[in-house]
Amino acid sequence: MKLNLNKEIYSIEATQKAAYRFIDRLTILIEPVGDELVCTIDPVEGHEERLDDHVANFKRELLDQQLRKQIKEETEAVRNLILAYTFSRTGLQG
Repeated sequence: MKLNLNKEIYSIEATQKAAYRFIDRLTILIEPVGDELVCTIDPVEGHEERLDDHVANFKRELLDQQLRKQIKEETEAVRNLILAYTFSRTGLQG
């Protein structure tokens, strides 16, 4: 089974993280082709009967990983400020 993902919507990082979460149920090969990431999906032995369920869950995980990446990027400056402030109050010198 092939799943084509638009590179403007899904990053390679999010796609790899989502694929890794399914490593025990699916073999997912990710290949950049033009403006897409082409995922070739095969079930791991013993998971053939539930392939459609696993692919549906992979798609949900893919969205979750992409949103986590976006939130991380959007909040990075604030997190760095909080960490800098926290460590500045410890009295530790580098």
